Amino acid sequence: MDISRYVPVGVKQPSPKLPRFLRPVMRHAVILAVLVVVATGAVGGTLLQRAFASMPCKATDRVYPIVWGDTLGGIAARFHTTVPALASYNGIGNPNLIFAGQHVCIPGSRRVTTYGSGSSGGTVGFQNNYVAIARQDALNAGISPDIFVRQINQESGFRTWVISYAGAIGIAQFMPGTAASLGINPYNPEQSLRGAASLMASYVRQYGNYAQALAAYNAGPGTVNYALRGCGGNWLQCVPAETRNYVLVIMGW
Repeated sequence: MDISRYVPVGVKQPSPKLPRFLRPVMRHAVILAVLVVVATGAVGGTLLQRAFASMPCKATDRVYPIVWGDTLGGIAARFHTTVPALASYNGIGNPNLIFAGQHVCIPGSRRVTTYGSGSSGGTVGFQNNYVAIARQDALNAGISPDIFVRQINQESGFRTWVISYAGAIGIAQFMPGTAASLGINPYNPEQSLRGAASLMASYVRQYGNYAQALAAYNAGPGTVNYALRGCGGNWLQCVPAETRNYVLVIMGW
């Protein structure tokens, strides 16, 4: 008698085991199925919807286009505000969930007339002693003091202690490597302004115009050269959105 065909009452037969090579595949299939259900269901509809209500910014706001890698904390630091303030103003339900291609309205930016004459329409947030130093450094370097003042205002608001989310330091927002290559201390505002004016002057000489020089300061010459090769006269459309906004604000276009 073959007793292997009989199983005592109350004793479960062992479940057949998957081949070892199929087990990881099945685990990933289960995870993928859960993600599909979540993304297409009520929960997914909430999580994957637009991070905040689409609303036009006010005429007095500054508009910041979100790019890949941005965080609300980084944007808040760049514009010298707070995450709660930006979240509330823009109707952001989850400050940790923002998407490239959207924009953030920056509230309460105080605007006064640009220093000097011959302005192209830009503005400067406030005055302090470093504005006069920046203007003189620009004159010494042979570049427009009006544009340079607007540039530093866009970089740091003339605040000497600012450190950006990307690690840029001080009044001229130098990355440590760039500051070292220029032989300056980025925490020293006088050195930073002088170095920034000198660097901008070199870019103006290289490109022959302030818009491309500003783009090179913000994103690096490699980015500008790539945009010029790929897009020619429409080069500004081929730089990152943050750089494009940087140039437009400072040039007053």
